[in-house]
Order: sequence, then structure tokens, then C-alpha cells
Amino acid sequence: AEDCILGEGAFGVVAKCRNTETQKSVAVKVNKGEEGVLQQAIYEIAVLKRMQCLDHDICNIVQWDGFFFDKENICITFELLDMSLRGYMEEQDRFFTIGELKPILHQLATALASLHSIGITHMDLKPDNIMVVDRSHQPLKVKLIDFGLARPVSALHQGEFVGTRVYRAPEMLLGVPFDESVDMWALGLVMAELAMGCCMYPGNSHYDMVRYIVETQGQPPDDLLDNGLSVMLKSLDEIDLIKSMLNLDASNRITAQQVLDHEFFAAINKLTLMHCSVTKFTAAINSVLLVIVQLLV
Repeated sequence: AEDCILGEGAFGVVAKCRNTETQKSVAVKVNKGEEGVLQQAIYEIAVLKRMQCLDHDICNIVQWDGFFFDKENICITFELLDMSLRGYMEEQDRFFTIGELKPILHQLATALASLHSIGITHMDLKPDNIMVVDRSHQPLKVKLIDFGLARPVSALHQGEFVGTRVYRAPEMLLGVPFDESVDMWALGLVMAELAMGCCMYPGNSHYDMVRYIVETQGQPPDDLLDNGLSVMLKSLDEIDLIKSMLNLDASNRITAQQVLDHEFFAAINKLTLMHCSVTKFTAAINSVLLVIVQLLV
């Protein structure tokens, strides 16, 4: 171990360690040996296994490298990334420009579209759970991390309060049925936070959260959002795209795939489609070769 703690939470700690076989530095999430934490770690590993069908680089999701036990603790190993988007925001101490927001939004929408395509909801999207791969590279390459609260869409239950309060969607705050669109609400808040430099709804309770949301998007829904926030969001010409993510009606909220199909990303989409087509063809060929090898053994 390189005795470097990268983060700490209710689950345990994330430490920077060295893989003695590969000699590469990795991030190890060391979960506490408590019943509730252990159960959550097991759920996380199940989700990570389900996600193995996704290409971690193309989908902008942290690479999972397996797990092991250290006495009563479950340790989950991931690729080592540079720093959280939260840390990067604090380091920059300024608003993000359109040129910086565009690639970040595209990468995060790609990550969510990939997760949602296999029926997984992240449930805790926020700047702390988005990692900058290497801050020296511009535009920024980011990856989604921390699937401790992620779960299949089929396992979501009405009345649950999951994730960080200030990024929770209104349907969750009000205790009504919800689905993977809660991730899109959180993505909208993250993008607004990058553009404004502050949390959009910093409520200390569910009551505060709902009050803030109603004050800005309730009556009238567009007037306060367009005029009240225009000072800080005026440079974001695609404010309608953020508003589509922050639609109070979850059934009308834009999906991750619809974000990617938006004309805002027209040039990027052409390159992505070409790359994905080649990747899928290569994966198909590898699958066929694997079957042939198994038959010959």
C-alpha cells in the first residue's frame, strides 16, 4: 500500500494502493465490516458485474478491477483517476465556459445512456462522484464513479430516499414513484452548478428542497428560471437543454440518449457513431472467435 487515503465516507475509505502483480497504482474502496455496509458492497459488486458488458472508456465509466477480502472487509479495486470534479471546480474557482461544459455534458450523458440501456440507475450523480481522468488534458475527460447506491430500475421502490439530498429529484422528495429519470435531474443540477459556480438547490431538508424548486420552477415555471438565473446562465445558450433535464414532470424529462441526440452535439455524434460501430464489430468478431475456441477445446 502507498498509505494514501483518497476519500472517506460512511462506507469506509478509498485508498491509493499498488498492485504488487502489475506494479500499477489503483484505487481500493475498503468497505467497513458492518452488516449494512457489507450488504451494500455486495449490491455494488452485483451492479459492477452487470456493467462488465460496457466499454469503460467509451462509456466514460470507471474501470472495475475486481474485489478481495481483507479479514471481514470487502475491498473493491478500481482504476486510479486524477481528482473529483468537485475538487477541480474548487481548484479552478470560476464558472465553466460553454467550451468546457459541452464535452463534460456529452461524456456524462453517454455514461448515463449506457447505464440506462442495461437497466441500471446510478442514483447518486454529483460532482463528487465524477472524476477528472487527467486535469492536464483539455478538454477534460471525465468518468462516472461510485456505484454503491446504483441499482436495477426494476429494484427502485416508491418512498425511498436515496442519494445526496440536494441532487434528489422532486418525485423522490415527494415520495411518488420514480425511475432512471432521477439521474437526468441530477445531471441538470450538476451542469447548472458548473455554469453558476454554486449549488442550485441547497436545501437543508426535503421541505426546503421542494420550496426552492417551487419558487424557481413552480409559478410561473419559466419566468423565475429565465429571469432570476439569467445573470449567471446568460452565456449558456443551451439553457433549454438544462431546463429539459430539470423538467418537474419526470415523464417529460429528457433522457440521456435524447441529450446525446440534441443538435448541441451534432459534430460530436458523427465521430462517436463511427467509433462505436467499429468497436461493436470488433466485439462481435471476438465473441465468435471465443465460441470457436471453446468448441475446439
